[in-house]
Amino acid sequence: MLIQLPSGSPEPQGPQNAEQPSTTFEAGLRRDLASSPIVSYDSMLGGVGKRLIDLLIAIVTAPAWLPVMLIAAGVAKLRDRSPVFLSHERVGYGGRAFQCFSLRLAPVAKADEIANDPAKARSRRAKWGSVLERLPQLFNVIRGDMALVGPTPLAREQLEPMKSARRYYLSARPGIVGISTIIGGSGDPSQYKIYAMSWALTTDALIFWDGLRSIFDRREELWNPSFTRGAPGQSTSGIVVRRRSQP
Repeated sequence: MLIQLPSGSPEPQGPQNAEQPSTTFEAGLRRDLASSPIVSYDSMLGGVGKRLIDLLIAIVTAPAWLPVMLIAAGVAKLRDRSPVFLSHERVGYGGRAFQCFSLRLAPVAKADEIANDPAKARSRRAKWGSVLERLPQLFNVIRGDMALVGPTPLAREQLEPMKSARRYYLSARPGIVGISTIIGGSGDPSQYKIYAMSWALTTDALIFWDGLRSIFDRREELWNPSFTRGAPGQSTSGIVVRRRSQP
């Protein structure tokens, strides 16, 4: 960097005096950067187009899902007097915290029993229960906190150990239909990078469609979707969703 002194200013004397201001400036810059809460994340995945599609679908389908949600909430309230509408803090795009809504249909004891039993968790009734419990998250979509398809919303303590995968998670809005069951599994951080690098509108459409098909499929035990990178020119989004049958 070249600094031109104004006319009449005294020239710096000696190399030691010339290097001292630069050293002081660099030390102050490092100190300021070290104390600043800098978060690195990419631009929002999908941009305005993805946001408009999510908002349009959520609003247009509101006459269908809103009465279903209210009826489910009323039935759950008759079974148990505990609160049925819940909210939990989650981290969204750019590290912004928001309240993620959900619906509690079953008592806590029964919900824990289903969560600890893989056979019950795979049943069609449990799958439909999971869908109903996520209906209030459509309000998060309307508010702009979430998207229809995206990473499963994580709490801040779940986000901290992710290291380099954090930037890919923070580049997208969390989704009602998560990508963890299709890309890499729930414990694989590479799912966020694969989703971010391969994203297209067709990607979200494939994930959403296969999520719906897994609910309606009567052979629940045979449905195990996989999400892999496709060869160039193989698909519009660069990914392939395959159906795998257990041996």
